[in-house]
Amino acid sequence: MHEIVIVGGGAGGLELATRLGDRLGRKKRANITLIDASPSHLWKPLLYEVAAGSLDSYAERLEYLAQG
Repeated sequence: MHEIVIVGGGAGGLELATRLGDRLGRKKRANITLIDASPSHLWKPLLYEVAAGSLDSYAERLEYLAQG
């Protein structure tokens, strides 16, 4: 079985991990590992709304373990 390691859980890393997991992980053809310093992902274009106080960053986060 192949081991695939993705470094960085930004929009690209998260999308890649999800697609590879769907295509290879479910069929037991590869183990996909996502490595990131943070336990969750926040879509960066929404940060201005967090700064303005109109968006709760905790409500909009995507936990990597929940995605897995």
